[in-house]
Amino acid sequence: MRKKSLIVAVAGALAAPAAALAQSSVVINGFIQVSLDNMKVSNAPARLNSSETRVNDESSSVVFNVTEDLGSGLAGIVRVDFKPNMDTGSLAASGESWVGLRSRSWGQLTMGRHGLHYFLAPDDAYFKGASYRVHPSSLTDFAGGGRIAIANATRTPNSIKWTSPNWGGFQAVVAYSTNPLASAGVEADMAAGNDARDGRAWNIHPTYTAANWKVGYSYWDGKADNPRAVYNPAISGLSTAPLGTSTAAPSLAGQLITADQRGNTLYGHYTWAGWKLGLLWNKTELTAAATGAGLAPIGTRLGDRTAWSIPLRYATGPQTFMAAYTRANDDKATPIADGAKMWTLTYAYSLSKRTHLALSLNQLKNDPGAAYTHYVDAGAGINNALAAGEKARLVTFGIRHDY
Repeated sequence: MRKKSLIVAVAGALAAPAAALAQSSVVINGFIQVSLDNMKVSNAPARLNSSETRVNDESSSVVFNVTEDLGSGLAGIVRVDFKPNMDTGSLAASGESWVGLRSRSWGQLTMGRHGLHYFLAPDDAYFKGASYRVHPSSLTDFAGGGRIAIANATRTPNSIKWTSPNWGGFQAVVAYSTNPLASAGVEADMAAGNDARDGRAWNIHPTYTAANWKVGYSYWDGKADNPRAVYNPAISGLSTAPLGTSTAAPSLAGQLITADQRGNTLYGHYTWAGWKLGLLWNKTELTAAATGAGLAPIGTRLGDRTAWSIPLRYATGPQTFMAAYTRANDDKATPIADGAKMWTLTYAYSLSKRTHLALSLNQLKNDPGAAYTHYVDAGAGINNALAAGEKARLVTFGIRHDY
């Protein structure tokens, strides 16, 4: 009898984890994308080398999604996004990663790193294998003459995000970050003796999706922790001449890097008979947040820039033809011409629903005071940031596999 009871007890102990596991799921998905491109820079008298061919990773992702059924329509959810750099071999958990709860009745609440207020232009080229460097966000997600990434132009750290249920096509996102803009998201306001302010950010992002059209609006308001701590007056291409000097940007070169940010983005698209026409409009404002000798008073307007983009797509069978024109207008808060324009032509061929090839031709042209650069080229291990007034031609061939 004791032997039989022991067998039953062991069997029950082994079955318990299996029963728990049956209520959970782990799904691995993502994409691997790599490009071969050639970049040629003109209007660049100070460059020793103005042309380069290179192989680039295109923000490849290996994503682990975990879901546990908690009953009554509630689930525990986890997402961890690893970024394998396919050309250098490095690996970082730097994608959108979070943990939280999902409910059929009240939506989804998560904490971690979230994609907020960036890469919103309704352009399909990247998802068909084209380089993200030719995406309209190269202009629309940057301000300060192209030198300042708005909402980091990537995932926002230290953030809490609520996503509503889908109410007949309408959905809303409300997100808050306790420190959105500091390097690596490090808290900088609690050091001993530090009287600096606390950073924070808000993002409100409602959308409405119908059968063949979509419209969305995103509002961003971000402030960095302790903006004096990362003051850097040596931003490439910016002058430190006094505010109002007619031959230079405002005296605020260093302040731009931690300026308070406010952005409004309205976007949408319409599809019919293989065609898709998109539109994005963005307005971004920067205001001084730092104090100290030689700096403008807190609240001084450093930037007031509008930008817009019109992407167009036509798909037939496995072929997709795409074009986009994007313009960043002159900044109203600066005395110099610091706008930019960019156009892209892309042809993509889908070998299957998961594997795509793409060929793109792109040109980005800066006005004399602007230094817009192909998307995050200045900070993604590529170091091909453009200087003020430079123009670049970029030809890329890419391959993408979704899994």
